[in-house]
Amino acid sequence: MTTEFWLFLIVGSIAVVSAIMMLLSENAVHSALFLILVMACIAFLFLMLNAPFLAMVQIVVYAGAIMVLFLFVIMLLGGEKLGGGTPFRWMTPGAMILSLLFLAAVGLALGSGPISEFAAAPGSPQVRVAHFATDAGVVDLSVSGVVVEEDLSYGDTIGYLSFPEGTYEIALVDAETETPLVAQSVTLEDGFVGTIIAYGGGEQPAIVTVPDNLSATAERSGRITLFNALSTEIPVSLVDFGNEFDETDTQVLVADVAQGQASDAYDVAEGTDLRTWAVIESGNESNVLARLSNEEVFDIEREESTLMLVGTQRLFDGSTRALVVPLVAAALPTFGSPVDVGQLLFSRYMLPMQAVAVLLLVAMVGAIVLTHKRSPSAALARAQLGRRRVSRPLTSVIAAQVGHDISGPGTGAAELPEPVEDGAGD
Repeated sequence: MTTEFWLFLIVGSIAVVSAIMMLLSENAVHSALFLILVMACIAFLFLMLNAPFLAMVQIVVYAGAIMVLFLFVIMLLGGEKLGGGTPFRWMTPGAMILSLLFLAAVGLALGSGPISEFAAAPGSPQVRVAHFATDAGVVDLSVSGVVVEEDLSYGDTIGYLSFPEGTYEIALVDAETETPLVAQSVTLEDGFVGTIIAYGGGEQPAIVTVPDNLSATAERSGRITLFNALSTEIPVSLVDFGNEFDETDTQVLVADVAQGQASDAYDVAEGTDLRTWAVIESGNESNVLARLSNEEVFDIEREESTLMLVGTQRLFDGSTRALVVPLVAAALPTFGSPVDVGQLLFSRYMLPMQAVAVLLLVAMVGAIVLTHKRSPSAALARAQLGRRRVSRPLTSVIAAQVGHDISGPGTGAAELPEPVEDGAGD
C-alpha cells in the first residue's frame, strides 16, 4: 500500500469522525468547529488530487467566509446551547427517514449502475485546413464537391469546421481555372479532432490528415508538435542552441521529422524563451532553416497545443525560403484548474449549484427559526413592568442599614403628633 493510500485513509477517517461529532454535539459552536475540520480535510483531499485551486477555495470560501457567517448567526441569536426540547417533534424521525432514503438511493445507484464506466459522448468530428502547397497558388477548398472556402493563399489556415461522421473527399481546386489540383478521401469519426494539411512542391501537392493532441497538458505548460511540410524530402529537427558563446549546450528537442510526418508532442513550460530555438536540417546544425526568434508569434502559454508547420514559401523572385507557422488550439484544461472548474460549474453543474444555493438559504432560515426565542405577550409584559418584586419589607432593609429595628415602639423613631380636636364648634 502506497503513502497516498494511507494519507487518504487517515484524512478520510478524520473527516468522517468530525462529521459525526458535528451531528452529535449539543453545542452549536462546537458543531461549527467540527464542520470547519471536515472542510479542511476535504481541502487536503483536493490537494492529493492535484487540484490546488479547489483546495484554496475550500479553505478560503467554505472553511473561512461561510463558517464565519455561521458562527456569527449562532452567537447573534444566542443558540450556543441546544437546551430544552425542540418545538418540532417530528423533525428527528423525519430527518432519520430522509437520511435512510438518501443512503438507500445512493447505495442502489452505486450497486446497480456502472458509474466508473460512464464517459461523455464523443462530439462531432472537427478538422481545420492548412494550405502549405508551395506551387499550388491561390486555391479553393472543396469538401465532397461543395466549396467551403475560397481564395486560400500559401500559409492560410481555416479554423475548426464541424462535420457529421462519415467519409468526405477533400480537394484543392485552382481558384482561376477551377481545376482540381489534389483530392483525397478522408474518413471522419465522432470525437476526431485534426488538421488537414496540403504540402509539397510542383504541380502535384499531397494531402495528409494529422490528429491534434488536445488532451490536458502538464501543469503550467503547453504542448508543441512539429510537422514537416517542406517541398523537398529533407528531415528536420527542432533544437535549442542555448548560449551563443557555448557551442556545447545545444539541445535537440525534436529529432528527424520526415517530410509529410508529424513529431510526437513535446511539453514546454509556459513562458519559455524560444529566441534560441531553431528548425534545422537533421544532422546538420549549420543549416538553420528558420529561427523562432519572433516573440509575438512564437509564445508558449499554459493549456495550449501548438502545431508548428515547417513549409517552403516561394518568393516573388522565384527563390524559396523555409517558413514556420504555429497553429494554436486550446487544450483541455487541467483537472481542478480555474478554467476546468469554471467550465463545469457554468455548464454541466449550473442547475445543481443553484439547487445547493437554495438549500443553503433554507438551512440558514431554518437555523434562525429554531434558535429564535418567543417574546412574552403584551399583557404579561405590562404586568411584569407594573409589579415590582420585593424580596423583603423596606423596614427590614433600613433596619439592616442602621443596625436596629425602626418599626416597633420605643425605638426612638420620630412619630407623628396626635391630632388636636378643634373645639370651635362647642
